[in-house]
Amino acid sequence: MNGQKLFSRLWKMEKLRRILHVNTNKVKFNHQQQADFFLLLADLLSVGFSVKEALGFIKAVNPKLGPWIASIDKRMQKGASFAQSLQSEVKDDLFYQLLLAEKHGNLTKTLSEVGKILTAREQQRKKLFSLLQYPLILLGMLGVVICGLILFVFPELKVWQGERQTLPLIHMITLGATYLFTVIFISAVFQGLRWHQMNKEQRLIKICTIPMIGKCYCYYFQYYLTSILGSMLQQGLSLAEICEITQSFDRKSILYIFGNKIMTTIQHDGDISKVVATYSFLPNELIVFMNKGATRENMGRDLIVFANLKFKALTTAIEHLLIFVQPVIFSIIAIIIVILYLSILLPIYHSFQGVY
Repeated sequence: MNGQKLFSRLWKMEKLRRILHVNTNKVKFNHQQQADFFLLLADLLSVGFSVKEALGFIKAVNPKLGPWIASIDKRMQKGASFAQSLQSEVKDDLFYQLLLAEKHGNLTKTLSEVGKILTAREQQRKKLFSLLQYPLILLGMLGVVICGLILFVFPELKVWQGERQTLPLIHMITLGATYLFTVIFISAVFQGLRWHQMNKEQRLIKICTIPMIGKCYCYYFQYYLTSILGSMLQQGLSLAEICEITQSFDRKSILYIFGNKIMTTIQHDGDISKVVATYSFLPNELIVFMNKGATRENMGRDLIVFANLKFKALTTAIEHLLIFVQPVIFSIIAIIIVILYLSILLPIYHSFQGVY
Protein backbone atom coordinates (compact mmCIF):
# COMPACT_ATOMS: atom_id res chain seq x y z
CA MET A 1 0.00 0.00 0.00
CA ASN A 2 2.83 2.40 0.95
CA GLY A 3 4.60 1.46 -2.26
CA GLN A 4 1.52 2.42 -4.24
CA LYS A 5 1.29 5.82 -2.51
CA LEU A 6 4.98 6.47 -3.09
CA PHE A 7 4.67 5.54 -6.75
CA SER A 8 1.60 7.79 -7.08
CA ARG A 9 3.43 10.75 -5.53
CA LEU A 10 6.49 10.23 -7.74
CA TRP A 11 4.28 9.98 -10.82
CA LYS A 12 2.47 13.25 -9.92
CA MET A 13 5.78 15.03 -9.27
CA GLU A 14 7.15 13.85 -12.61
CA LYS A 15 3.97 14.97 -14.37
CA LEU A 16 4.22 18.40 -12.68
CA ARG A 17 7.88 18.69 -13.65
CA ARG A 18 7.03 18.00 -17.30
CA ILE A 19 4.22 20.56 -17.25
CA LEU A 20 6.52 23.19 -15.75
CA HIS A 21 9.22 22.35 -18.29
CA VAL A 22 6.79 22.75 -21.17
CA ASN A 23 5.41 26.01 -19.78
CA THR A 24 8.93 27.40 -19.36
CA ASN A 25 9.67 26.78 -23.03
CA LYS A 26 6.36 28.22 -24.23
CA VAL A 27 5.81 30.91 -21.62
CA LYS A 28 3.69 33.86 -22.72
CA PHE A 29 3.02 37.11 -20.91
CA ASN A 30 0.31 39.66 -21.49
CA HIS A 31 0.83 43.14 -22.92
CA GLN A 32 0.96 44.81 -19.52
CA GLN A 33 3.76 42.52 -18.32
CA GLN A 34 5.63 43.07 -21.57
CA ALA A 35 5.16 46.83 -21.23
CA ASP A 36 6.54 46.80 -17.68
CA PHE A 37 9.49 44.72 -18.88
CA PHE A 38 10.37 47.03 -21.78
CA LEU A 39 10.03 50.21 -19.71
CA LEU A 40 12.18 48.86 -16.88
CA LEU A 41 14.75 47.53 -19.34
CA ALA A 42 14.94 50.94 -21.05
CA ASP A 43 15.49 52.64 -17.68
CA LEU A 44 18.26 50.20 -16.77
CA LEU A 45 20.03 50.58 -20.13
CA SER A 46 19.85 54.36 -19.82
CA VAL A 47 21.81 54.28 -16.52
CA GLY A 48 24.58 52.06 -17.87
CA PHE A 49 23.41 48.45 -17.48
CA SER A 50 24.23 46.00 -20.26
CA VAL A 51 21.35 43.95 -21.68
CA LYS A 52 22.51 40.83 -19.83
CA GLU A 53 22.92 42.69 -16.53
CA ALA A 54 19.52 44.32 -16.96
CA LEU A 55 17.85 40.96 -17.61
CA GLY A 56 19.43 39.54 -14.45
CA PHE A 57 18.27 42.53 -12.41
CA ILE A 58 14.68 42.32 -13.72
CA LYS A 59 14.61 38.58 -13.02
CA ALA A 60 15.66 39.26 -9.41
CA VAL A 61 13.19 42.08 -8.68
CA ASN A 62 10.25 40.64 -10.63
CA PRO A 63 10.07 36.83 -10.16
CA LYS A 64 6.87 36.65 -12.26
CA LEU A 65 8.94 37.50 -15.33
CA GLY A 66 11.56 34.90 -14.39
CA PRO A 67 10.46 32.12 -16.81
CA TRP A 68 10.12 34.60 -19.69
CA ILE A 69 13.53 36.17 -19.05
CA ALA A 70 15.08 32.70 -18.66
CA SER A 71 13.81 31.74 -22.12
CA ILE A 72 15.19 35.00 -23.59
CA ASP A 73 18.54 34.51 -21.87
CA LYS A 74 18.72 30.92 -23.11
CA ARG A 75 18.26 32.01 -26.73
CA MET A 76 20.87 34.76 -26.33
CA GLN A 77 23.37 32.21 -24.99
CA LYS A 78 22.85 30.20 -28.18
CA GLY A 79 23.94 33.21 -30.26
CA ALA A 80 20.69 35.08 -30.88
CA SER A 81 20.61 38.83 -30.50
CA PHE A 82 18.30 40.42 -27.95
CA ALA A 83 15.67 41.25 -30.58
CA GLN A 84 15.92 37.78 -32.14
CA SER A 85 15.41 36.18 -28.73
CA LEU A 86 12.09 38.07 -28.49
CA GLN A 87 10.80 37.10 -31.95
CA SER A 88 8.43 34.40 -30.68
CA GLU A 89 7.26 36.55 -27.76
CA VAL A 90 6.13 39.75 -29.50
CA LYS A 91 4.22 40.66 -32.64
CA ASP A 92 6.08 40.98 -35.93
CA ASP A 93 5.86 44.79 -36.11
CA LEU A 94 7.42 45.17 -32.65
CA PHE A 95 10.06 42.54 -33.43
CA TYR A 96 11.27 44.37 -36.55
CA GLN A 97 11.20 47.68 -34.69
CA LEU A 98 13.45 46.22 -31.97
CA LEU A 99 15.68 44.46 -34.50
CA LEU A 100 16.35 47.66 -36.45
CA ALA A 101 16.89 49.63 -33.24
CA GLU A 102 19.39 47.08 -31.94
CA LYS A 103 21.42 47.02 -35.17
CA HIS A 104 21.07 50.55 -36.53
CA GLY A 105 19.22 52.74 -34.05
CA ASN A 106 18.76 53.65 -30.43
CA LEU A 107 17.64 50.51 -28.56
CA THR A 108 17.02 52.29 -25.25
CA LYS A 109 14.71 54.88 -26.78
CA THR A 110 12.89 52.27 -28.85
CA LEU A 111 12.32 50.06 -25.80
CA SER A 112 10.82 53.03 -23.98
CA GLU A 113 8.52 53.79 -26.95
CA VAL A 114 7.43 50.15 -27.23
CA GLY A 115 6.69 50.07 -23.51
CA LYS A 116 4.58 53.23 -23.78
CA ILE A 117 2.66 51.82 -26.76
CA LEU A 118 1.88 48.57 -24.96
CA THR A 119 0.91 50.44 -21.79
CA ALA A 120 -1.46 52.74 -23.70
CA ARG A 121 -2.93 49.76 -25.56
CA GLU A 122 -3.54 47.88 -22.32
CA GLN A 123 -5.14 50.93 -20.67
CA GLN A 124 -7.46 51.36 -23.66
CA ARG A 125 -8.34 47.65 -23.58
CA LYS A 126 -9.23 47.87 -19.88
CA LYS A 127 -11.28 51.01 -20.48
CA LEU A 128 -13.15 49.32 -23.33
CA PHE A 129 -13.87 46.31 -21.11
CA SER A 130 -15.17 48.55 -18.31
CA LEU A 131 -17.38 50.43 -20.80
CA LEU A 132 -18.76 47.18 -22.22
CA GLN A 133 -19.31 45.46 -18.88
CA TYR A 134 -22.62 47.09 -17.90
CA PRO A 135 -24.17 47.15 -21.42
CA LEU A 136 -23.26 43.48 -21.95
CA ILE A 137 -24.94 42.57 -18.65
CA LEU A 138 -28.05 44.43 -19.85
CA LEU A 139 -27.92 42.64 -23.21
CA GLY A 140 -27.62 39.30 -21.41
CA MET A 141 -30.64 40.09 -19.23
CA LEU A 142 -32.52 41.27 -22.31
CA GLY A 143 -31.67 38.00 -24.03
CA VAL A 144 -33.16 36.08 -21.08
CA VAL A 145 -36.31 38.23 -21.27
CA ILE A 146 -36.62 37.60 -25.03
CA CYS A 147 -36.26 33.84 -24.52
CA GLY A 148 -38.95 33.99 -21.81
CA LEU A 149 -41.28 35.93 -24.11
CA ILE A 150 -40.76 33.51 -26.99
CA LEU A 151 -41.27 30.43 -24.82
CA PHE A 152 -44.13 31.58 -22.57
CA VAL A 153 -45.76 34.93 -23.45
CA PHE A 154 -46.03 34.84 -27.25
CA PRO A 155 -47.65 31.36 -27.33
CA GLU A 156 -50.28 32.59 -24.82
CA LEU A 157 -50.93 35.70 -26.89
CA LYS A 158 -51.37 33.54 -29.96
CA VAL A 159 -53.91 31.35 -28.17
CA TRP A 160 -55.68 34.43 -26.82
CA GLN A 161 -55.93 35.92 -30.30
CA GLY A 162 -57.37 32.71 -31.63
CA GLU A 163 -57.34 32.45 -35.38
CA ARG A 164 -56.65 36.13 -36.02
CA GLN A 165 -53.75 36.83 -38.29
CA THR A 166 -50.63 38.58 -37.15
CA LEU A 167 -50.84 42.36 -37.19
CA PRO A 168 -49.32 44.02 -40.29
CA LEU A 169 -46.97 46.15 -38.15
CA ILE A 170 -45.66 43.12 -36.24
CA HIS A 171 -45.28 41.25 -39.50
CA MET A 172 -43.37 44.18 -41.01
CA ILE A 173 -41.04 44.44 -37.99
CA THR A 174 -40.32 40.70 -38.06
CA LEU A 175 -39.79 40.70 -41.81
CA GLY A 176 -37.59 43.82 -41.67
CA ALA A 177 -35.42 42.38 -38.89
CA THR A 178 -35.04 39.12 -40.81
CA TYR A 179 -34.00 40.93 -43.98
CA LEU A 180 -31.60 43.17 -42.04
CA PHE A 181 -29.81 40.28 -40.33
CA THR A 182 -29.71 38.33 -43.61
CA VAL A 183 -28.10 41.26 -45.44
CA ILE A 184 -25.59 41.79 -42.61
CA PHE A 185 -24.68 38.09 -42.57
CA ILE A 186 -24.26 37.85 -46.35
CA SER A 187 -22.20 41.06 -46.41
CA ALA A 188 -19.98 39.78 -43.59
CA VAL A 189 -19.37 36.48 -45.40
CA PHE A 190 -18.66 38.28 -48.67
CA GLN A 191 -16.22 40.71 -47.03
CA GLY A 192 -14.54 37.83 -45.19
CA LEU A 193 -13.98 35.95 -48.46
CA ARG A 194 -12.62 39.09 -50.12
CA TRP A 195 -10.31 39.69 -47.15
CA HIS A 196 -8.81 36.19 -47.40
CA GLN A 197 -8.18 36.70 -51.12
CA MET A 198 -6.25 39.94 -50.55
CA ASN A 199 -2.49 40.13 -50.14
CA LYS A 200 -0.92 42.02 -47.25
CA GLU A 201 -0.59 45.27 -49.21
CA GLN A 202 -4.25 45.23 -50.22
CA ARG A 203 -5.25 44.48 -46.63
CA LEU A 204 -3.27 47.47 -45.36
CA ILE A 205 -5.03 49.74 -47.86
CA LYS A 206 -8.44 48.24 -47.06
CA ILE A 207 -8.08 48.44 -43.28
CA CYS A 208 -7.24 52.15 -43.50
CA THR A 209 -10.54 52.81 -45.31
CA ILE A 210 -12.78 51.11 -42.74
CA PRO A 211 -15.20 53.69 -41.27
CA MET A 212 -14.47 54.84 -37.72
CA ILE A 213 -11.49 52.57 -36.95
CA GLY A 214 -9.59 53.01 -40.24
CA LYS A 215 -8.28 56.39 -39.13
CA CYS A 216 -6.76 54.83 -36.00
CA TYR A 217 -4.94 52.22 -38.09
CA CYS A 218 -3.62 54.97 -40.37
CA TYR A 219 -2.26 56.89 -37.39
CA TYR A 220 -0.57 53.77 -36.03
CA PHE A 221 1.07 52.82 -39.33
CA GLN A 222 2.23 56.40 -39.87
CA TYR A 223 3.68 56.56 -36.36
CA TYR A 224 5.34 53.17 -36.78
CA LEU A 225 7.00 53.93 -40.12
CA THR A 226 8.11 57.49 -39.36
CA SER A 227 9.57 56.57 -35.95
CA ILE A 228 11.68 53.78 -37.47
CA LEU A 229 12.66 55.87 -40.49
CA GLY A 230 13.61 58.84 -38.31
CA SER A 231 15.68 56.72 -35.93
CA MET A 232 17.66 55.12 -38.77
CA LEU A 233 18.20 58.42 -40.59
CA GLN A 234 19.67 59.84 -37.39
CA GLN A 235 22.22 57.02 -37.46
CA GLY A 236 23.41 58.19 -40.89
CA LEU A 237 21.68 55.64 -43.13
CA SER A 238 20.25 56.81 -46.45
CA LEU A 239 16.70 56.05 -47.56
CA ALA A 240 17.99 53.53 -50.12
CA GLU A 241 20.06 51.74 -47.46
CA ILE A 242 17.08 51.60 -45.10
CA CYS A 243 14.85 50.15 -47.81
CA GLU A 244 17.52 47.59 -48.72
CA ILE A 245 17.69 46.42 -45.09
CA THR A 246 13.91 45.90 -44.99
CA GLN A 247 14.07 43.53 -47.97
CA SER A 248 15.41 40.80 -45.68
CA PHE A 249 12.19 40.93 -43.62
CA ASP A 250 9.02 38.91 -44.00
CA ARG A 251 7.23 39.81 -47.24
CA LYS A 252 3.99 40.32 -45.29
CA SER A 253 5.47 42.97 -43.00
CA ILE A 254 4.63 46.63 -43.56
CA LEU A 255 8.35 47.50 -43.53
CA TYR A 256 9.02 45.11 -46.42
CA ILE A 257 6.08 46.50 -48.42
CA PHE A 258 7.15 50.10 -47.81
CA GLY A 259 10.83 49.36 -48.56
CA ASN A 260 10.01 47.40 -51.71
CA LYS A 261 7.86 50.20 -53.13
CA ILE A 262 10.47 52.87 -52.43
CA MET A 263 13.33 50.68 -53.76
CA THR A 264 11.47 49.95 -57.00
CA THR A 265 10.69 53.66 -57.44
CA ILE A 266 14.33 54.67 -56.85
CA GLN A 267 15.66 52.03 -59.27
CA HIS A 268 13.32 53.27 -62.02
CA ASP A 269 14.05 56.96 -61.30
CA GLY A 270 10.45 57.46 -60.29
CA ASP A 271 8.84 60.03 -58.05
CA ILE A 272 8.69 58.89 -54.42
CA SER A 273 5.99 61.46 -53.68
CA LYS A 274 3.59 59.50 -55.93
CA VAL A 275 4.19 56.36 -53.86
CA VAL A 276 3.48 58.29 -50.65
CA ALA A 277 0.31 59.79 -52.13
CA THR A 278 -0.92 56.36 -53.28
CA TYR A 279 -0.94 54.73 -49.86
CA SER A 280 -3.03 56.17 -47.05
CA PHE A 281 -0.82 54.54 -44.41
CA LEU A 282 2.07 56.77 -45.57
CA PRO A 283 1.80 60.36 -44.29
CA ASN A 284 1.81 63.14 -46.90
CA GLU A 285 4.09 65.12 -44.59
CA LEU A 286 6.84 62.65 -45.50
CA ILE A 287 7.13 64.37 -48.90
CA VAL A 288 7.60 67.75 -47.19
CA PHE A 289 10.38 66.43 -44.94
CA MET A 290 12.17 64.79 -47.87
CA ASN A 291 12.02 67.93 -50.02
CA LYS A 292 13.34 70.27 -47.31
CA GLY A 293 16.95 69.53 -48.23
CA ALA A 294 17.91 68.96 -44.60
CA THR A 295 20.71 66.67 -43.46
CA ARG A 296 19.88 63.08 -42.59
CA GLU A 297 20.26 63.78 -38.89
CA ASN A 298 17.91 66.77 -38.99
CA MET A 299 15.41 64.92 -41.16
CA GLY A 300 15.50 62.02 -38.72
CA ARG A 301 14.90 64.41 -35.84
CA ASP A 302 11.91 65.96 -37.64
CA LEU A 303 10.45 62.53 -38.38
CA ILE A 304 10.78 61.41 -34.76
CA VAL A 305 8.97 64.56 -33.57
CA PHE A 306 6.30 63.95 -36.22
CA ALA A 307 6.00 60.31 -35.07
CA ASN A 308 5.33 61.50 -31.52
CA LEU A 309 2.56 63.76 -32.83
CA LYS A 310 1.02 60.82 -34.68
CA PHE A 311 1.14 58.71 -31.52
CA LYS A 312 -0.74 61.44 -29.63
CA ALA A 313 -3.26 61.65 -32.49
CA LEU A 314 -3.69 57.86 -32.31
CA THR A 315 -4.45 57.85 -28.58
CA THR A 316 -6.84 60.81 -28.98
CA ALA A 317 -8.70 59.10 -31.86
CA ILE A 318 -9.11 55.90 -29.83
CA GLU A 319 -10.37 57.88 -26.83
CA HIS A 320 -12.98 59.53 -29.07
CA LEU A 321 -14.09 56.11 -30.34
CA LEU A 322 -14.46 54.78 -26.81
CA ILE A 323 -16.81 57.66 -25.98
CA PHE A 324 -19.37 56.29 -28.48
CA VAL A 325 -19.27 52.67 -27.27
CA GLN A 326 -21.92 52.91 -24.55
CA PRO A 327 -24.32 55.26 -26.42
CA VAL A 328 -24.36 52.94 -29.44
CA ILE A 329 -25.02 49.82 -27.36
CA PHE A 330 -27.68 51.57 -25.25
CA SER A 331 -29.39 52.75 -28.46
CA ILE A 332 -29.51 49.16 -29.71
CA ILE A 333 -30.94 48.02 -26.36
CA ALA A 334 -33.57 50.79 -26.51
CA ILE A 335 -34.65 49.76 -30.02
CA ILE A 336 -34.94 46.11 -28.95
CA ILE A 337 -37.03 47.09 -25.91
CA VAL A 338 -39.39 49.20 -28.06
CA ILE A 339 -39.83 46.30 -30.50
CA LEU A 340 -40.58 43.94 -27.61
CA TYR A 341 -43.19 46.33 -26.19
CA LEU A 342 -44.83 46.64 -29.60
CA SER A 343 -44.85 42.87 -30.09
CA ILE A 344 -46.67 42.45 -26.74
CA LEU A 345 -48.98 45.47 -26.57
CA LEU A 346 -50.18 45.65 -30.18
CA PRO A 347 -51.72 42.14 -30.20
CA ILE A 348 -53.47 42.95 -26.88
CA TYR A 349 -54.74 46.26 -28.28
CA HIS A 350 -55.91 44.50 -31.43
CA SER A 351 -57.78 41.94 -29.35
CA PHE A 352 -59.55 44.66 -27.34
CA GLN A 353 -60.59 46.33 -30.58
CA GLY A 354 -62.19 43.07 -31.64
CA VAL A 355 -64.14 42.90 -28.37
CA TYR A 356 -65.52 46.46 -28.59
